[in-house]
This record gives sequence, C-alpha cells and structure tokens, in this order.
Amino acid sequence: MTSQQRPERSPEYPLECDHCHYPIPGEPDETDDGQFCSTTCLEAGKDGDEVPDPSAYKRIVTGVEPLDSLVPNGVPADSFVCLSGEAGTRRSELLTELVWRAIERGEPAVILTATTPPAAVLERFFENGWNVLPALEDDRLRLVDCFTHRLADRDAFRDHRGEWIEFVGEAAADSIVPIEEPTDVEPILRELNAALDDLEMTETGLVAIDSLSELARGLETDHVHEFVTETRATVCKARYVPIFGGWTAGDEGVTMDESVFDGVVDLRLADHLEPDTRLRQLGVRKLTGARFLPQWITYEYEPVRGLLASVVETAGQATPGGPPSREMQGVRERR
Repeated sequence: MTSQQRPERSPEYPLECDHCHYPIPGEPDETDDGQFCSTTCLEAGKDGDEVPDPSAYKRIVTGVEPLDSLVPNGVPADSFVCLSGEAGTRRSELLTELVWRAIERGEPAVILTATTPPAAVLERFFENGWNVLPALEDDRLRLVDCFTHRLADRDAFRDHRGEWIEFVGEAAADSIVPIEEPTDVEPILRELNAALDDLEMTETGLVAIDSLSELARGLETDHVHEFVTETRATVCKARYVPIFGGWTAGDEGVTMDESVFDGVVDLRLADHLEPDTRLRQLGVRKLTGARFLPQWITYEYEPVRGLLASVVETAGQATPGGPPSREMQGVRERR
C-alpha cells in the first residue's frame, strides 16, 4: 500500500530485526547476514525468506481528510471498521471516497452493495467527478451485487435504464459479481473471497460494504454476526485488507453486536452547535491497535474534493473541525 504509516517505535529498542523489521527488545542474534530478534527470524533469513516491511501494509492513510485527522498514525490494515450514522450524515459519500482514494493510490477495491444496483453505485463516483472507467477496464474494481436479486422484474429495470446508466452497466458488466440468493452467508463469502483472489488483494486495497443494515435484513441476526466474524478473519486478519461497512444508527429493525468490529466511527447530525444549522460531525469511538483523538470533527461535503474538515464559529468561539490542535495532540501523547 502507499500512504502508509510506520508504527511508533520505542527509543528503548533502537535496533531493528533484518527479517521481521520489528524492534529487537534484547541482545540481537548477529550473523554476517545481519542482526535478528530471534532464532526463528535468523533461520528464516538463512533460508532466503523475505518479510515485507510492516510499514508497507500494516497501516493506511485513507485519504479522507476528517477521518485521517483523527487517526494520525493511520488505520490498521487488518481492521473491520463500522461506519455508524443516521440518515443525512453522508455515510454513502464517505464509503465512496474511501474506495476512490484507494483507486487513486493504484490499489484495487471491492464494493459489496446491498442497497443499490451496481450501475447506480458507480454513478456516485461520476457525480463526484471521479472517473472509475479506467479502474474497471484495468480490472482494479469489482462489485459484489446483493441487490439486483430483489427486483421483481429485472428485464423491465434493464429496459427502462437511461442511455448513460446503460452505458455504465455495460462497461462494468465483467466487473459485477451477481449473488442470486444473498439470504445465506456462504455464497456471499465465497464470491467475495473469489473477487479478492482475482484482484490479488493481499496486503493491498480495501473492501467497502454500503449497508450492513440492509444486508442484515435478508439474513438472520446471528448470520450477520457470522458474516462479520468470517470476513474479519478471512479478509482483514488473513489478507491485511481493511473492510469499511456502513451501518444505520438507530435502526430498530436490525441489531448488531458492535464488539465484533475492530473499529467504530460515528457520524452524527449536530443541531446544538449553531442555531438553525444542522452540522455533520465525525468521531472515532474505538479503533483497536491505533491511537485516535477523542474529539468530534465537523465536516462538509464538496464534489470532487470529497469530505472536508471545517471550523464552526459558535458564540464567538471556534469549534474544532479541522486537524487537532497541538494542545490536543499533547494530551493524547501524555496518556
């Protein structure tokens, strides 16, 4: 991955293992080939096995300004992150931008859609001025379609498409993976992993799920838990490919045990900061294995530029919306 962050290293352990690239906590095992933290790494080094530098894949900078400003050292690449927000918080735009920033970095991406036809998902990119046709042509973008099966008359849907949507659908035809019966976890997991294999997605790229809530409506509650648990293990933990999944906060029709996620990012509408203005804010509730700042970031949305951190004037005071102050960073570093 590009735009990575190297994990912080303690000054107490300045030496780095020449095989695993992690700090050496004691006396190194030294040979003519280098210095190693353990016999295991020394023997692996003799065999010629190579391990990538951890900074090359274990943390990513997403490219989404409000989110990155709260996670200064990057998001762990083995994370399943739930984006929890009510309607109107631009959750769909956030997911779209996460995918686009990965494509911009030259990485592949997979979108699992449960709320919208694939061509309409792609239209969100074009509405932002982000042309994904080259990524489709270069086989760097796949769409796992868990929506189209719901249509009672698919032929009528295709016949009534406008010229542009028809063009986009035809251009993306080879990149769409249809799930005929997404009422069971197994076919979804199978096709998702097959798409990742085809795109050679290990230690690169990301997966975006437009709505875990909508996916859950077609599955039993315990099956949703199974889906998250399985994908977290086989995609995030095994491949070092992060997953970002949307969740509708306050949806009484479906429930989810949030303890199964590595991270939870909350998006909210804030009416209390400025009279007659409904502001949008983003905050990180949890993110296992990463340092994050304990504050809300006010953000705006602008086509082409995506989500932007902003500063709101309230009662003569500035409410932080951009990157955190040095004082706030100092508080976090001392804890």
